[in-house]
Amino acid sequence: MDELAREYITFARQLSTTGCFSKSFDFYMMAFDKCADMKAQHEHEFRVVLNRLNEVLVTADKMEDIFNNFGRAMDAFPDNIYFLNDIGKYLFKYAFYTEAWHHFKKALSLDSGFVNAEKNLNSVKNLLVERWHYRMLNDKVRNEAYRDAISHSVVPIQDSVLDLGTGTGLLAMYANERKPMAITACDGSAVMTKLAECITQENGYDHIIVVNKLSTAMNYRDIGGKRSLLLTEMFDAGLFGEHVLQTLSHAWEYLINNVGRVVPNKAEFFVIGAKCEFLSMRYQLCSYIKTLLNIPNLNVHILTYDETYDCEDVGLYGNDIKYMTEPQSLVKVNFNSPRDINDTMNRTEPYEIELKVTQTGEIDTYIGYFDLHLTDDITITSNPTSAAKESQRAIAWQQAVFFDNIPKSVKENDIIDAEFLMNHGKLTMLPEYNTHITRISPETLRFLNDVEYMQLITGCIGMACVYLGQMAEISQIHIIDLCPFPMFGLQLLKRGIQSLICCAKTDQDKHFFKKVFRAHDIPLSKVTILVGDDWSQDVFRDEKYHAVFCNIFEMCGEIELRFKEIAQHLKQNHLLQGGLFMPAHIKLMGQVVYSHWLDINNRIYDENVSNYKIEEYLNKYQVSQNYNIDFTHLEYTPLSEPCVLGTCTSPLGSETIRVPIVREGHPSAVLCWYNIELMEDMTEIATNRRHSFIDGVAFLNNSNTVLRAGATINLIRCVDTDGSFKVMLSEPS
Repeated sequence: MDELAREYITFARQLSTTGCFSKSFDFYMMAFDKCADMKAQHEHEFRVVLNRLNEVLVTADKMEDIFNNFGRAMDAFPDNIYFLNDIGKYLFKYAFYTEAWHHFKKALSLDSGFVNAEKNLNSVKNLLVERWHYRMLNDKVRNEAYRDAISHSVVPIQDSVLDLGTGTGLLAMYANERKPMAITACDGSAVMTKLAECITQENGYDHIIVVNKLSTAMNYRDIGGKRSLLLTEMFDAGLFGEHVLQTLSHAWEYLINNVGRVVPNKAEFFVIGAKCEFLSMRYQLCSYIKTLLNIPNLNVHILTYDETYDCEDVGLYGNDIKYMTEPQSLVKVNFNSPRDINDTMNRTEPYEIELKVTQTGEIDTYIGYFDLHLTDDITITSNPTSAAKESQRAIAWQQAVFFDNIPKSVKENDIIDAEFLMNHGKLTMLPEYNTHITRISPETLRFLNDVEYMQLITGCIGMACVYLGQMAEISQIHIIDLCPFPMFGLQLLKRGIQSLICCAKTDQDKHFFKKVFRAHDIPLSKVTILVGDDWSQDVFRDEKYHAVFCNIFEMCGEIELRFKEIAQHLKQNHLLQGGLFMPAHIKLMGQVVYSHWLDINNRIYDENVSNYKIEEYLNKYQVSQNYNIDFTHLEYTPLSEPCVLGTCTSPLGSETIRVPIVREGHPSAVLCWYNIELMEDMTEIATNRRHSFIDGVAFLNNSNTVLRAGATINLIRCVDTDGSFKVMLSEPS
């Protein structure tokens, strides 16, 4: 029987090499049926065949066959964490989110250190319950203002209430305090609808009806008749970006009766001119780098992908932002006037405003915020300036950053004009220039605007030339630079090397690269520019190179495993013996911290929602890691000193690191960043700096443990076979 099973394995391998994955899969299954002892030995190759087979089935849209194959695989390998994770990924792909959740959860219950399953589970949680729910529900100013406004607006016994976009049902429960005749809540998310049902029932409000439907797809019959009071909170940083105008226009026609009212009553959107180097460098190439690249007069902006504004927590920037003008009202809208709503929504003429400059200097960005008049007497605001009353400032919303502007010098008392258009219900700032704009990807812009890193790269060129000069004449040097912009390669081309292979994120980046090379009179025949992320390692053929410079980071702060694999492949197979590989060393750094901001963006506290029972339901959707952590403006208290968690330029393994605690507090997270050493014996540069080309990562702690100074805590670094890692906190000792 073992002999027959071995023959089946041989057939399976032969079939897989010719692309006959379905038959190969069948022969593996036959072998396992004949000899169960073979399963452990051949599990990995069997998983590879199953994955290749499913890739083929995806292109043929044969979803049922994919899950049938997984079913057979799980029969042979019950409780196998890798198959559970793989099934979860396909369930997620085909929008079976709850089922995907259960598979990832089961894989983690079998191995809590399984990094990939945890990342996938976090993805499901982020999709099912967006993170802004936590921030919003923890905003006591917003919550109490809505509670007061609803209390003043609901007429007991007479009013019938519709809570539009209910989320967790909080506003509906506030309305219930005034005992209206009826309350219906609706939400387009099936998960939020279920949560609202559970939460309202848990709090004793079984009579609140929750409907899983977008309000714009409903009429009065769906809610048992037109309603006399509508509650909503569908606002983004730009006020109108969540389609609140379209939603309320439909509601007035189909859902609200002729004596109906809306809370909020009115809204007003403001614009203020500002100077902020931090924001400017997120969206435009700074003058220092343009001079370094010999393109001083080129306007280089971020590739916008049709976004009209960005959303940022400008209120956290403190002295990093200087408000250069008086705020100016741009749009006022009365939500209790269907005509006003429709006129605002359908307006084709631009809004023109004049901003009075309050101090001499430069304006490089425009900030938008709003006042929300819940009633005539109750107002909350997203105003980030010191002029806002603390009792009215809500943290639930970020501010709109209109970033695509040419910086302008201004003098005190100048009057500057600005125009905005209501574009499909979303505000757009019209360009105030006729200048040509060169667009580059966010990754390339962010990389170049890390001035300290660029100075480190250019500063090591002399040392690199000396090192490479021991291998060959400079005119014979061939190098690879796969950073978002080949600054190292550019500097060596200026020194006269023979060739460079580099990689552009987008076609726009490729055109930008060429402009820079031409500005330095570098023949494009010396340069090969790969584009995108889909090229394979085969492009390097059997060539050998004197220097290889790779970037293995994603902008969010995570290590990109494909980039890391390419870097290792180039080092092992395409670097000449004794050649220069950069960076020489990358250390993973960590620090245990307390951060209120991290807490309120990932955990609900019932005390912030008028002590309604919400946290036990929503906190099931807490995630275990956050990317895109901005170290510059993150408020946190270090509980430990920074420590080395591993070296990323060599294979990481699972390990426990003992870390002494230096300050008492609740550990919200382990903040992680990287220390980079470009060449041997050079000074390291950390990525938790201001203007770093990548953000940080926070591995979150969801327990209520309090650490004591002098204690020691274990940080457990878990690593998958593909190199993915996470960091967990264990109990202190």
